[in-house]
Formats: sequence, structure tokens, C-alpha cells
Amino acid sequence: MTLSANFDRINLVVTSATQKARAESSSAAEKLATGKKINNAADDAAGSAIASRFQSQILGLAQGIKNGMDGVSLVTTADQALGTLVTLLQRSRELEVQKLNGTLSASDISAIQHEQNGIRKSLTSIAFETEFNSKPLFRKTREYPFTVGADTASNISVTLPALVRSTFTYDNASFETDAAGSTEITGWSPISESIKFGTSQIGGFTTPTDPPAVGTDQNTPSNAGTMTVTVTDEEASDGDNSLRLTSTGITTASGFDTVRGPAIISDETVGLGSNATVSVDWRSKGGGDAYDSYAYLLNVSTGEMIEILNSTGASAGEETDWATAEVDVTKAGSYKFVFVGGTFDATGGRAAGAQLYVDNIRVDPGENPNANYEFILDSGSLSEIDTSIETLLTYRADLGATTNRIIHAVDYLTSSHINLQRSMSQVIDTDYGVETGTLAKARLTEEVAVRTLSEWRELRQSLFEQLIDSGNSSSG
Repeated sequence: MTLSANFDRINLVVTSATQKARAESSSAAEKLATGKKINNAADDAAGSAIASRFQSQILGLAQGIKNGMDGVSLVTTADQALGTLVTLLQRSRELEVQKLNGTLSASDISAIQHEQNGIRKSLTSIAFETEFNSKPLFRKTREYPFTVGADTASNISVTLPALVRSTFTYDNASFETDAAGSTEITGWSPISESIKFGTSQIGGFTTPTDPPAVGTDQNTPSNAGTMTVTVTDEEASDGDNSLRLTSTGITTASGFDTVRGPAIISDETVGLGSNATVSVDWRSKGGGDAYDSYAYLLNVSTGEMIEILNSTGASAGEETDWATAEVDVTKAGSYKFVFVGGTFDATGGRAAGAQLYVDNIRVDPGENPNANYEFILDSGSLSEIDTSIETLLTYRADLGATTNRIIHAVDYLTSSHINLQRSMSQVIDTDYGVETGTLAKARLTEEVAVRTLSEWRELRQSLFEQLIDSGNSSSG
């Protein structure tokens, strides 16, 4: 008779069952404790990737909703300001109608005009001072984009108009003071010679560095040619005259050189505050070759320079239409204007020359306490007031339409946000009913397996002892 006891196989089966039950128990406990059924990528590799994409979309939508509500707040602020302006203009209209009544005395009309003047000041004050998050809303025409969605494809923008303008004036800013052909320019100092950027000085400070893309601007021309600065009536963006900076008859030292000059600098400084804006109309023409035009603001206290214009023609004879160059000034200070003509030997033939025209310099001095502003829309007569009211009502209609667009977009985003959260919840959130059952089952299985293993080891020990006793009895 053969007696077989496969102790090792049974031990391994029971031990494996115990370890599996412990792993299931640990996993279920972790899911119940965290509330998530995916705590690492190993739990569900595909589900983890899907959940991450859901999370990106959810966070983007949540921020898009906040952006949209910020946009509504900005538009509402602008709309309320416009509403106040309309109310003031309606009162001014009422007074204008009253003023036309033939029964009023001169003193009555004077009193009405006095109130209308006060209304005009209030119109300017409200338009100038209306801000949102420290940003002036009506000092210049500006577009405000709102990202109402999870990405930049969901932009909704609103354009707010400029309702005030600076009454600040700059001496001879349109070059109308002097006769055409004059080389003596009121308020300005011409420099009729070659300028080497980074080496030559203008206004007591070294000129800016602006390395050309091709060739060099540091070579002294073989023939300096002629450089002149004159008032001209052949070109003007506004009025009759403009300023012309001309270079002719230049022979460059080598092919593809840039030669700068002539130049001109303003005699008087202009005090600019933070958020100041400076703009100038310009036009360039190639002559002997392509043009190279440059302009900047020079801080006369620090020597810092703010570039206004930097343009180079690509070919000989190329010319531009009249255009406006504008720059924002962020650092308050006293500045002078500097304009530098120039020419680029685009052909490499060494003959060069060009023209730069400048006109209509405009300054909004920003937060300069000495600056004055006025309301843009007219209100001097009944017809002007009616036109101004209609203009503001048109602006309000646009703002109302924009507000509705944003609100509709936010409503849609909110619905999408909720649905995405539900979808992600199905992917990552713990099903407490299932995991509680899994935990109970795993712990029961583990307990039974441990008890079974313990009993089996006792049985095995007992069988061995019996076998040993039986062998001892047989030998005795």
C-alpha cells in the first residue's frame, strides 16, 4: 500500500489564495479611502489617460467660465458708464430746448449755459475716469478679447471706443509754421550729416544700436552725398506741409551698406506720464536705392530711448503709403523726438539715397497732471446732442449684444463642465457598493485561507507524528 501526501502543492495553493485576497483587500481599501478607483496608472492605464484628458478640459472650461464672467463685469461697467453719459446728454438736450424758448432773459440763458458747461465737464470726467481693473476703458479705442472656453478658439471680443482726447499741443507738430522749402524749422534742430548708430550722439546721448539684417551701417560712405531737412508741401498726411529728410548722391563704402542721416531733434521736451501714447504719420521713398527710416523718443534725463519707427525697404525705389506709427510710454519722464532718415544699398551697387516724410505728431500725455482732456462727442447744438446720443446708444447696443453672447457661451460651458465632470466621475470615482462588497469578500477569503492553511499545517504535523510512531512500533 502507497501513502501519498502532496503537502507542498496544497501549501502553495492556499498561500497564493491568501496573497491574492490580501491584494484585493488592499486595493479595495485604497479605493474606498481615496474615493477613486484609479489611484495610479496600473489600476487602469486607458482609464487614467482618459481621465487626464477629461481633467484638462474641465479645468479649461472652469477658467473659461471665470473669464466669461470677468468679461461680463467689464462690459457691464462700460455699459453703465455709457448709460450715465446718455443721461447727461439728455439733460443737456432738455436744457438746449429750454434755451431756445423766446421767453427767457439773458440771465436765464446764461444760467442754462452754465449748467451745460458743467455737464460737459462731467461727460469728460466720466469718460476719462471709467476703469476696470486699473485699465482705462474710454481713453483710446481698444479691443478686449475674452477666452470664453477651454482654448483660444473660443475668444469673444469687444471694442470700446475712445470718448476723450487730449487737448495737449506740441509746438509745430504738423510743420505748418514755416513755409515750404524752409530749412530753418521752428522748434526743431536739423542734423544734415551721416549718423552712425551706436557711435554718433544726438541730444547729448549716444544713438541706439540697430544692426541691419544685411551689410553694415558703420562704414563711412565713399561719397557722403547731400543730406537735407526741409519743410515740404509736396506730401502731407494732414494740412499742407510735412517734414522731409532727404539723402541723395551717396556712394557706399561697400555693397549692401546702410547709411543713416539726416536727422532732426525737437528743441523742447514734452512731459509724458505713465500710459502716455505718442503717434506720428510717416511715409518713406527709395531714391538712389532703398529707404531706411527710424524714429525714437529720447529721455533727456536718463538717455533711455523708446523706438517709434523702424522700417527698411526691400528694394530700390520702394515707397510706402502714409502710415501711423504709435508707441505706448510706460515710464514717466521728459522726452524729445528724434527722426532719422537713411538709405539701404539693397542692390549692392553702392549708389544710395532715400526720403523720409514726417507729419502730424500727436501726444496723449497719459497720467500727466498738467494734461487736459475733452469729451470727443459734440454737444454744442440740438442736432449735435442728438447725434452724440445716437452714437452712444449704438455703442450700448453693441455692448448688450456682446454681453448676451458671453452669457450664452457661459451657459453652454457650464452645461459642458457638468457633463464632463459626470463622465470623469464614471471613469475615476469609486463605486462604494462594489468596492465594499469586494473588500468584504477579500477579507473573508483571506481569513478562510489563513485558517485553512493553519489547520492544514496542524494536520500535516499530526500525520508526520503518526507515521513516525507507526514506524517505531513496527521496528520494535
